[in-house]
Amino acid sequence: MKKTWKLYGAVMAAVLFAALQSAGCTQKQNAGAETAYSETEDSSQTETAANQPNPMVPVADENAFEPLGVHMVLPAQAEDPAFFILNGEVAEIQFTADGVSYSFRASNTAEDFAGIFERFTDHVLETSYESGDMSATAKIRTTESGGRLASWNWDETNYTLYTAAQISDEAITAFVQELLELTCSQ
Repeated sequence: MKKTWKLYGAVMAAVLFAALQSAGCTQKQNAGAETAYSETEDSSQTETAANQPNPMVPVADENAFEPLGVHMVLPAQAEDPAFFILNGEVAEIQFTADGVSYSFRASNTAEDFAGIFERFTDHVLETSYESGDMSATAKIRTTESGGRLASWNWDETNYTLYTAAQISDEAITAFVQELLELTCSQ
């Protein structure tokens, strides 16, 4: 029995040693990989820490979204907008309005592109917009941490608006209504 415990202890020590060595090597590899990030607008040169092409390419303005068939308009109170194309199929505008940060996305081809990996509560709001024989209804969901995700579609384009901020039902509904009118009236 003593031999079995000694053998078990030796095996466990070897496994622990191998695990610690592996963790140390991984940290050294990752430390070197973090320096590989390049800040350039050319998508062929933009790389992530793992030397993979960055799927988020900065563009000059919303006119760059036209080849995607996406129409996006920002409200007048939007400040400091930054424009991106993700994976060649999702348009994104990051901006601040009334002190709240937002991520506004649109795509004609991607299905689940909101990029929100939180759980949602059962609390859902709705607001609608109509123009002629077309209408759009935005569903506004609340994350467990209090953020808001609105989603709607108009014609062939799907839209999402996300904020991590905890804002009132009235404020998010009014803001989404404004975006509905801007994106759907064109």
